[in-house]
Amino acid sequence: MMVMFAAVLWGTGGAAAKSVYALTNTNPTSVAFFRMALSVPMLAILSWLALRGQMWHVPRQAVPRMLIAGALVALYQVAYFAAIPKVGVAISTLVALCSAPISVAVLSSIITRERPTWPILLALGLAIIGTLLLVQVSPTDTTQQNDVLGGVLLSVLSGSLYAVNTIVGRKLGGDSRVHPLQTTTIGFAFGSLLLLGIGFSSGLVLNYPLEGWLRLLYLGFFPTAIAYGLFYGGMRSINATSASIATFMEPLMATIIATLLFNEPLNERTLLGGLFLIVAMGIIIRKQ
Repeated sequence: MMVMFAAVLWGTGGAAAKSVYALTNTNPTSVAFFRMALSVPMLAILSWLALRGQMWHVPRQAVPRMLIAGALVALYQVAYFAAIPKVGVAISTLVALCSAPISVAVLSSIITRERPTWPILLALGLAIIGTLLLVQVSPTDTTQQNDVLGGVLLSVLSGSLYAVNTIVGRKLGGDSRVHPLQTTTIGFAFGSLLLLGIGFSSGLVLNYPLEGWLRLLYLGFFPTAIAYGLFYGGMRSINATSASIATFMEPLMATIIATLLFNEPLNERTLLGGLFLIVAMGIIIRKQ
């Protein structure tokens, strides 16, 4: 349930980012940077409240994994945002979301020896079909053939990076000496530095109206600080494949928000896709 609620919060991030783009002339790298950077002080406060003086009592063996987790979160956001101008939001989301759990299932069976059971494979199939129904791919998304291949590859890269992050999160979650807030705070501080370097090389936008800063703060707090804290916390008691399938709640939430706030049509296809996702989530909950 923690991983699913994290995915619900992630599902609100697209709408928040879209509203920031509408307010000012910014770019995806800048939004991704501020999303992570603004989450760090919030995560530090939450860590201090939860752990008090134990915040920096981190096993040395866990630090590299924390830094890797933060770097992966930063890089898969950059890959995803870079794919959008090439193939559009629909195809980028579709490819990234569908490739992630498949990558997790394959990598988990090789690296961590987590063999997915038949119910989990059924849930994976239902989740992928549900997402295919939810994401409306229009012909106008693929205007240039050269960009399509690059965009799809970037989306696959984004999903694969997320898959590796899920496995790293599972390793950290299995270490009782590491608190999820420690993972997110230290990892995201490192990820923010990486995005800062990328932002300076590609053009970091610093000028936002008050409304824009408030929405960036929302992005930093709810879909980032709170959501990833819940995600790494949930990884303590769920395998990597199940966790990746549970995050398919994100497109379901994004579809609901698009319908309520942006008046995008909700037809029989999207309703059926949502039903498939709900059934997939029910299978995961029953089997944990």
